[in-house]
Amino acid sequence: MKINNTNSKNESFNLIICGLAFQFIPLLICVLTLLICEGFSLPFPRFLISLTILTIGYGYIPLLKGCRLYSYDKGYASKWGWFGLLSILGLSVLLLLPDKRTNFYSENSLGKNSINFPFNKLNITEFCLYWFIAFPVLLSVILLIIFIIIDIVLFLLVNWNCFGIFENANFDMVFILILECLTGFFLFKHLHKFGFNFDNFGIFKPKSINLKLILVIVFFNYIFAWNCHSLNLYYLSLIVPDYVFEKLINKSEFTNTIGILSFSFSTIVFAPLFEELIFRGIILQKWAIKWGIQAGILTSSLLFAICHLNLNIVPLFILGTIYCVLYFKTGKLIVPIICHSLHNTIVTISMIGQYYSISNGELISINDYQASMEPLLGQKAIVAAISFAVIMVFLYRNFPKQDDILPYYRNPK
Repeated sequence: MKINNTNSKNESFNLIICGLAFQFIPLLICVLTLLICEGFSLPFPRFLISLTILTIGYGYIPLLKGCRLYSYDKGYASKWGWFGLLSILGLSVLLLLPDKRTNFYSENSLGKNSINFPFNKLNITEFCLYWFIAFPVLLSVILLIIFIIIDIVLFLLVNWNCFGIFENANFDMVFILILECLTGFFLFKHLHKFGFNFDNFGIFKPKSINLKLILVIVFFNYIFAWNCHSLNLYYLSLIVPDYVFEKLINKSEFTNTIGILSFSFSTIVFAPLFEELIFRGIILQKWAIKWGIQAGILTSSLLFAICHLNLNIVPLFILGTIYCVLYFKTGKLIVPIICHSLHNTIVTISMIGQYYSISNGELISINDYQASMEPLLGQKAIVAAISFAVIMVFLYRNFPKQDDILPYYRNPK
């Protein structure tokens, strides 16, 4: 295979994303279909599994080509691209390889003399794959090795139960919390090294914050999101009742107080800061430069909703759009961060209440759940519609225009 020279990583990532889409979208559809068809003896699932295997195999064609091209773009021999045979894991290896072409810019940037520096240096696809997949995978492996070594040392010194650390009920929560904190720390260092000035984002030195606006936005957004979630959950219970009973209405995200504290810190402190910096601070403004402000808002909000891997895509999309508009309206990233944190605080409190209900043995059957929801469906739909209308009025009145200045460039250095 001959690799032609290129001044952009866009071509390689277009191929990589195409290959991953052929592999994972059919796989997701297949899993969801089999989940819905569970209990039915139909020939259709077998056909779907066969078709999924074929699409996964076909996805390797653009994936391998993109990986080989990406290896070449980074200054390595194209044969390194064969790591793509390992799909996401192989791509993670390629992403973690240091760039040999130090003067290489993904968007043909003019460097620091460019008006859009440092955004022009950034390739969003590479950025997302690196920080959402490659780096967490590498860090997870390192942390697991460290925990295994600690476990072995404790076993040898104090006769600790072998692999006792991994059997602890809090291990998953604590592990995820450590992973998130380290990822966030290295992300901040990476962005600073890339040329970003954090004062320009408007996070740490806000002069004034409109708390009234924040509280009103959080109130109507939560009312809309909660009622949409209730309606989605009810109709989902009609399709896959066993899944809803076991995984949603009678399952808690934590098992004890330490789990509650870890989960609360992750959702109330870390997630708002990390997600707002990535989706509003970086992705929104990069795509606004590339495609225009309005397209940047819509596409970054859609990506925000999809990345949550949640059935409530519409409420999450609207939530992301609100945060984008708030960022443009105030010029301070701290405003959507606070809104995000308050929203997650309310959600966390409701989940803690659900945890204590389940701990007290207050499980609800799927029939009782559906019976309790049916009289409320109309009310929830009306409340969701009213709150949606209020949100749309806010967005209509405050939606930024195409010639507005990006928030990053409105804050003095």
